[in-house]
Amino acid sequence: MKIFVSGQIQDVEAVHDIQQKLIRAGHSITHDWTQNETGNNTMLASDADKLKDIDETARRAKLDIQGVIACDAFVLCTDNQHVGKGMYAELGAALALAVSRGTPRVYVVGAQRHMSVFYFHPLAVHKETIDEVIEELNAQK
Repeated sequence: MKIFVSGQIQDVEAVHDIQQKLIRAGHSITHDWTQNETGNNTMLASDADKLKDIDETARRAKLDIQGVIACDAFVLCTDNQHVGKGMYAELGAALALAVSRGTPRVYVVGAQRHMSVFYFHPLAVHKETIDEVIEELNAQK
């Protein structure tokens, strides 16, 4: 299955590890936002960073939404210490697609350290670990 993994930018290593687990299980990632395609490997972590290069920020936003549109399953990692922003936009996009076209399957994974009403949308499936998600996805193949 094609999967998009969302999470907080400060948790980029944990998100990347989850992506690698999914790949090892035979799935593909629609867009790996944890890597910087421009080659300078710089994450746009702060608002000031994002404002320094509006074109780059816009390009990344476009790729993230395209990744959500292309996925069969959307995984939101909620076990993070920081409040996210982009991850909630991606979650909203995934839920809107799920409502309007029936896909992607939306997973909310991990402890919910920060609350969003959208975690409780009827189409959001809660799992404790990525292993539980992989087990369910593999059963659907």
